[in-house]
Amino acid sequence: MLPESTTATLMRIFVDESDRRGAQPLYVTIVEMLRKQGIAGATVFKGIEGYGSHRQIHAARTFDLSTNLPILIEAIDSEEKIEQAIPLLRELIPEGLITFEKVQMLQLRGPQ
Repeated sequence: MLPESTTATLMRIFVDESDRRGAQPLYVTIVEMLRKQGIAGATVFKGIEGYGSHRQIHAARTFDLSTNLPILIEAIDSEEKIEQAIPLLRELIPEGLITFEKVQMLQLRGPQ
């Protein structure tokens, strides 16, 4: 273990850009839920190309009009806090993929 670091869980949530929860993009709903659950941090990445369980390629190419690009949400916190979010994620995500990875986390904070 690195000095001053702690063991944490990195959760990766894979959804599509077109996925919605009501009128709101699903990734926005997920990040808001994670924040309300007190998860240490979350970031949303928009992929330029990928495919999922349906094997349909989604790509950001100049000749392609597809706006359904892959979305990756990464969230990190203790294993216990990540586990507490899973039932809520199951309710929000109709179809997708979630992976988990043990990581070492070093939080750097400026003056308070």
